[in-house]
Amino acid sequence: MESIRGNGTVSISYNSLGQVNVCVQEERRVGSFGVFYGERPFNFVLPVTLCQLFIFIVVSRAFYYLLRPLRTPKFISNVLSGIVLGPSFLGHNKTYWETLFPAKQGQFLILGALVGCVYFLFFIALKMDVMLTMKAARRTWRLGVFPLLISVAVISTLVNHYYNPANFSPYKVKVARSSLSLTMSLSNYPVVSDALIELNLIATDLGQIALSSSMINDSILWCLVVVNGALVEKNLDGSILYFCFLGLFILFSFFILRPTMTFIAKKTPVGQPVKEVYLVFILLGVLFMAGLGDVIGITFLLGPLIFGLVIPSGPPLGTTIMEKSEIIVNEFLLPFFFIYVGMNTNLAIVIRDWRVFLTLQGIFLAGNIVKMIACALVCLTYNIRPKKGMVLGVIMNAKGITELICFCRLRKLQLLDDEMFSHLVFCVVVTAAIVSPSAKLLYKNCPRLLHSEILYGGQLTIQSTSRIREFRIVCCVHNEGNVRGITSLLEVCNPVPESPVCAYVVHLIELFGKSSSILLPINYKENKRFLSVNYPNTNHIMRAFENYSSNSTGPVTVLPYINVAPYKSMHDAVCSLAQDKMVPFIVIPFHENDNVDLDGHVSSSVHKMNARFQAHAPCTLGILVDRYSRFGASNEPSMFFHVGIFFIGGADDREALALGIRMSERHNTRVTLFRFIVMNKRQLGSTELVTREEQEAEETDIMLDEGLVDEFKSMNYRHCNLTWYEITVEDGVEVLDAIHRLEGNYDLVTVGRRHSIESLKDEEMANFIENAESLGIVGDMLSSTEFCIGVIPVLVIQCGGERVSSSKLDSLGSINASQKSSLVDK
Repeated sequence: MESIRGNGTVSISYNSLGQVNVCVQEERRVGSFGVFYGERPFNFVLPVTLCQLFIFIVVSRAFYYLLRPLRTPKFISNVLSGIVLGPSFLGHNKTYWETLFPAKQGQFLILGALVGCVYFLFFIALKMDVMLTMKAARRTWRLGVFPLLISVAVISTLVNHYYNPANFSPYKVKVARSSLSLTMSLSNYPVVSDALIELNLIATDLGQIALSSSMINDSILWCLVVVNGALVEKNLDGSILYFCFLGLFILFSFFILRPTMTFIAKKTPVGQPVKEVYLVFILLGVLFMAGLGDVIGITFLLGPLIFGLVIPSGPPLGTTIMEKSEIIVNEFLLPFFFIYVGMNTNLAIVIRDWRVFLTLQGIFLAGNIVKMIACALVCLTYNIRPKKGMVLGVIMNAKGITELICFCRLRKLQLLDDEMFSHLVFCVVVTAAIVSPSAKLLYKNCPRLLHSEILYGGQLTIQSTSRIREFRIVCCVHNEGNVRGITSLLEVCNPVPESPVCAYVVHLIELFGKSSSILLPINYKENKRFLSVNYPNTNHIMRAFENYSSNSTGPVTVLPYINVAPYKSMHDAVCSLAQDKMVPFIVIPFHENDNVDLDGHVSSSVHKMNARFQAHAPCTLGILVDRYSRFGASNEPSMFFHVGIFFIGGADDREALALGIRMSERHNTRVTLFRFIVMNKRQLGSTELVTREEQEAEETDIMLDEGLVDEFKSMNYRHCNLTWYEITVEDGVEVLDAIHRLEGNYDLVTVGRRHSIESLKDEEMANFIENAESLGIVGDMLSSTEFCIGVIPVLVIQCGGERVSSSKLDSLGSINASQKSSLVDK
């Protein structure tokens, strides 16, 4: 006699003596001892699961590599990999299907998919900055409401006419149509955010509008989910009890869990990691909140979202959670969800009836087109050009993993059949494949030179800024080590009542543990209170600038900002700020400053970010190289500065000299000008013919150089702290040799990045110099140990941006920018 007990088979028999023999044959389902013990690994769950994961990762990486030239998001590669592993392709083979997807492994696959979805939703909420995004959404609420309503109306009308599933009851048909119309019309915040990050548009104005609008869409969605949960109750008492449980759940989250999370964040010392025990309990708390939400009837999806919202985003808590667990979730748990989606998607069903296929895809396409047109029309009410409105409509049509989660939920509730589920998955993949490259192609982040063009005839420069008006500077800092050099530079710029200095100090922080970039003024008490938990170093930095403002020799106004963005797009918000405030001068630290505090990844990212500043700067840009100097070490406002200016010729050198002229008006500043007169400006042996236009441009350049140098010399009659030397050389090589002999006790050296000498533009020469692409050949030499043993701070000036394409910047490890100067000075 045999019977099954738990994981084994029990056999009971009697021998000839009447004794009972009980044999238990163990039937292990999870782990295998291996082929060396005579077992077939694919008869056990764990080897099958690991094999599924391995095949999925290999296929996904192959798709990503093949589709990368088309700028398709990684999400598409994951969905396609799941479809390839499912019945649409490899699943046709019966042996493969029974081996890789046995029935006994199905429950483990579903469990992995559910856990992956739970943690994915938790990370979405953890990255959100709801308060800031909702504040911005109040100004763009029409873009979040009207396109959604119009798209729902169009899709709902078409679906009611063409979608008539025969195997559903009339009530289920009505609910299925409504759910389908709403799901395909919504713009989900996490999907839009991920798309903007991949497209490097999250820090742009249009990206922020898209995030605000999608936040409104998500708010509408969750309100409808809550209302639907109450309506499905059989009686009024059940609905009231549902709202009571929901209220208690929210109160528990915001009045018990949130103070606890805030306490953990405050208890963690600045710069120290969060204790492992806290992280373990938080990650286990995600599963607890999901189960609690499912028990009280608000679905397991809402619990992780609320739990993520109550945890302070950013460092130390939010960032640490993301660092410790995001890779595990994205690379180990979420693949099970994509495999599950692929198992239930059969493209053979989709293409079996071309008439139904084209009808359904046409309905969804009509909804997307109507939404784009609605966005363009609503944008007119915000004085946004229709072209930008169409691009916004494209971004708002992005589809991603949240739509797939909704489809799986509707399928579980039997509101979608297998055929419609496959149609919807196919639509999501096609839409995502079209939206991402189209948005990148159509969007041109053009500089917004509106009133500045009228006033100054082009990009703002130091020369075009009057010395009897406010001198505005955008100062970027990464850490506390950058403060001393920047404050000393502000002091030497001669703040006087006739020309006060206004410094827009921007603390640059890499976007991590958040999904939305911010450029936030932090003058207000509520912002300081917010930052005291999340970004403690910001308060220290801004307090140092405020102390300098109070103790400077002249009027200096400090306006603090915080810019949280990926390094790849961090320059966008700063350049927009400079344009909006009509700032003629941006100062950024060199990427090797305080290199002890930066690891290799951060230093490389800052290097590329500086190159993007140089490519897209709307005004004059200064890179402050201050590695080991004592610039402003005495902290005395009336301290004496000795500034050296190396002038060779060109727009960049003229901007350096114009800044030096402003510095020379300071009583305790001595300015020394070294002007190099180059007899042979062109490369030796060059056979390049000079056109008439080039000759006229060169003559104009020389005339502008002479005019500014004469202005500097004429100031000697008013100030006795000016000296100048004219050094005649034959070519660029002699320039470098002469600079070696001009070492002195300088507090600051300024030089242009590009010059009007062909031999100093030689790309072959630049290849042998470490930072020639960032600082120029002369700037790199002045900042190296070959000049004053490298302890002299160097300010490298560039007049305007170079407009290098972002694709070129992305493809280069060390960016070699064009040496062509921009004719924007006046």
